Amino acid sequence: MLLSQPEKRWLPSPIAWRQYKVTLASGFTATLGFSLGDPADADTARVMRAYDASHMGLFVVLDDPQSAEAAVLWFQQAASLTLLAPDTINIGDEVRGLLPRYFIAFFDDIKDVAPGLGSIRLIAPRTGDKRLH
Repeated sequence: MLLSQPEKRWLPSPIAWRQYKVTLASGFTATLGFSLGDPADADTARVMRAYDASHMGLFVVLDDPQSAEAAVLWFQQAASLTLLAPDTINIGDEVRGLLPRYFIAFFDDIKDVAPGLGSIRLIAPRTGDKRLH
């Protein structure tokens, strides 16, 4: 999905992004936002080289009182997904348990742009989910 100028808000040059509304057991409706960076962008390419990443993007959790509303960098290294934030990653337990499912949804939604994301392994001990696809 190509983005218009106002939508370019997750990375300097995202090539795809999605937002998912999630109704939590607590009654809150959180928004999970994901983006995929453009490897042709000089800044994105520099960060990808620094982490030996084949794909990179950001995700954010909004409207969950248990989670900080701060962007978290994600990147693919070989067959694993790494999350990186400048501070402690503060994600509520319920949302944390849902993350593997929504990373799967995002990677499936953008498979035409980044087909290699389907082979990533994610260890999420709280949910038992081990594989994104």
